Order: sequence, then structure tokens, then C-alpha cells
Amino acid sequence: MNMKPLFSGIVIAAFLFSTSVTSFGQKNKGTVLEKGTDEYKMFMARQDFFAGDYRSAVNKYKEVLKNRPADASVQFFLGESYFMMREYTTALEFLETAKTTNPAANTELNLILGRTYHSKGMLDKALVELNEYKKLIGDNPKKIEETDINLYIAQCNTAKQIMAKPVNVAITQLIDINSQYDDKGPVLTNGDKTLVFTSRRPIGDKSKLDKESDFGYFDDIYESFWSDEKKAWLQAEMIRGPVNSDVYDACNSITSDGNTMFLYRNDLSGGDILMSKKTASGKWRSPEMLPKQINTTYYEDAACISPDGSTLFFISERPGGLGKGDIWISKKLANGNWAEPVNPGAPINTPYDENGLYMFSDGKTLFFCSNGPNSMGSHDIFRTTMSSDGKLSAPVNLGYPINSVTIESKLVLTEDKKTAYISSIRDNGIGERDIIMIDVSNYNVLTGENINPQK
Repeated sequence: MNMKPLFSGIVIAAFLFSTSVTSFGQKNKGTVLEKGTDEYKMFMARQDFFAGDYRSAVNKYKEVLKNRPADASVQFFLGESYFMMREYTTALEFLETAKTTNPAANTELNLILGRTYHSKGMLDKALVELNEYKKLIGDNPKKIEETDINLYIAQCNTAKQIMAKPVNVAITQLIDINSQYDDKGPVLTNGDKTLVFTSRRPIGDKSKLDKESDFGYFDDIYESFWSDEKKAWLQAEMIRGPVNSDVYDACNSITSDGNTMFLYRNDLSGGDILMSKKTASGKWRSPEMLPKQINTTYYEDAACISPDGSTLFFISERPGGLGKGDIWISKKLANGNWAEPVNPGAPINTPYDENGLYMFSDGKTLFFCSNGPNSMGSHDIFRTTMSSDGKLSAPVNLGYPINSVTIESKLVLTEDKKTAYISSIRDNGIGERDIIMIDVSNYNVLTGENINPQK
């Protein structure tokens, strides 16, 4: 789904493009773009990087590294590319080597190294690098805003505070569901016996690369069924019915009766919310667009509806919000149409990015993710409670290890409140984001209270 870039493309484009040419071209100004040279490979690698094809960039940088094994600039560019692919362990190896070889190899080295330490949970080292970078850029407000340096420093400090008081949960990886690709957005239905989620894994001849973005496969919607006999989720398959398309498709939520699915589709023109109905055979019908009150020419996503069907919550980047993606709320009118959406404002929405909505069956507890300074790093999962007059309480971070220093993009909860599912990147993960099962029987995620286990 649409998430904030890992760091500003403006900064990268302005500085790294010139670095890739000048650092290799000064000695051989007449052959900077001569095909087959290291300078040419570096130039083409930067083009791959700017296009989001980080894997191709890595391959070209490694060709150059064979000829220049002690070149700290090449080491930095490799580390930066691996960071963008969220392969933080490998990124750290190259970035640390670059700093040891030449601490001045690149003006962004402290920033990217600090962010990589942050993503590995090495918070003290991260703060050293991030604060050093802040000293380097000084009081330049444009540079501070472009790099989000103050946000990253605040998130490191938040992570230290939250990790010092972990909540009482147990985490399990779901091997039969996850793939080596991006698996995210869990949704429970059918009495918690069916798990629907979104994945970027390839499927036979239908696989298609997004060459306009990051050269990964497009999202599709999958489902897995719980086996009481095996006490496990069965291997996931593509969801039944004409729900998936040739572009990005994602399941946002399924109504409490199990018969209506809200989904997101992005044909590279913005992103909209659609609705599909389930047939008697269990297959889903072709999705239809929600009306113009909900969908605009801007990005809309993450729709979920209250159990009584009266209130729709969704994410939109339309004007009038506080940040990039905000939570908006629409009430169903007496004639069945949706009212003009309302933005609940702060503190629910922030100047940053909100997404990943899920309302529990109590009709008042709303979970969402946000990447503001109150998160441990990237997006964390928060809880807010709706009062009888429709007001939402101040968001509460669900704590560590439900949240981590990397991305968490959604949470759903079983009806007995004993098991939660999230999507996240963890060190022991199978792919990019994975669907993770969390035993919360000793921690009430609705109230934030630890539950003493029975002896």
C-alpha cells in the first residue's frame, strides 16, 4: 500500500546524481559515459536506483566494486540500495565498511547508517549517527524538512522508552502463509477460521512486474483456512472470484457478517476503495467503486465499517487533512448514501502518515498505524476508542514487541481477544513484510492491561 518513502528522493537526486558522476569522472572527464567503464556502470546504477529498481542497481555497483574494492563511495551506494530494499543486515555491512574506509565518503552516510542502525534496533548507535548528521546540516530548515532528521531522532528515543517496558505477548511466524515476498494486511472472517491477506508473490502466467515503481510484482488478495485438525493455517491460495486484477489489489476489511469486502485498487492513477459481495458459493463478485463522496482523484485506502454498518472509516490524501494520509469518517444517511466525510483532526491524525484501519467487533475500538514521532520507527500500531458521542480518544501505542523499530502496517484481533495478527518486518522473517501471529491472552490490547496467567 501507499507508504511514505524511506527518505527524501529530492535529497538523493540533488546530491547523489552529481556524486555518481563527479566522484568517478574527475580523473577521466572524457570517458564518464563511455559504455563498459566503471563511470558508465555507476551512472546507470543511479538511474536504476532513481527508478526504484534497487536490485539492478546493486548488481551494477557490485561490478564496479570488483575493480575498486576499497572505494568507500561504492560501498555507500551498495549499503543505501540494500537499505531501500529493507535488507538491513547487508546494508549495515556495506555502510560500516564505507565509514571505516572513509567517513567522508558521502554527505548522507551518517543519515543512512543511522537509519540502518535504527532498523536493526541498535538505538544508541543510531542516535550517534543521526545527531552527527544533524550537526552536519546545521540549521538549514529545508534540509531538516527534506530528510525528516528530527522525526528519526524522536522515533529512536520513543523506541528506547517503549522497549524498556515490553508487554506480555508471544510472537509466532506463520511459515505456511508467508512467502519471500511482501505479505501484509491480515483480515479475519468466517468466525476467525479464514485469514485473508495481500501479497506481492508471483502467480504463474498472471505475474506482472510494476516497472513504473519498484519492479516488484503487483499486489493480489489471498486466503488461508484454519485446520482444527492440524491446529494451523493451511497454505494460502489466491482468493476465489474475480477480485484480483492486473494492477494493485488489497483487501481492506470484511464486514462482520462475512458477506461484504472493502478493497483497495490502484491502477497507478492514485488508488480507490471498492466493494465486493460474496456469493452463496463462497466466491466474491467483481468489485464496484464506492461513490464520489468516498473516492476522489486523490489516494483512498484502508476502509473499514462499524459493526452496525452506520460509519465508514478510511484513509485519504484529499485536501483538508493534517498530513499525507489521514483518517476520515463518513456516516450512512437515511437514504443509504454516504455523507460527506469528516476529518477527526488531532491527535488522531498527525502531520505524518496514518493507515491500516481495523475496528473491533465492540464497535468502539479502532486500531490504525502511524509513522509519527510516537512510533518506534516507520509505522506503529495504535489504539483509539470512540465515545458515545462519536469522539475518538488520544491514540495509544500498543507497545513492544507488538510494535518494533521497523514497519507494522495492520492489526486484527480474534473474537475471544486472545490472538492478534499483524504484518511486520522482523529479523527472523521469511520475506519482506510477513503475517505474524501474536498470543495476547496475557495482554488486553483493548485496554493495555497485562493479564496474569492462570496457574
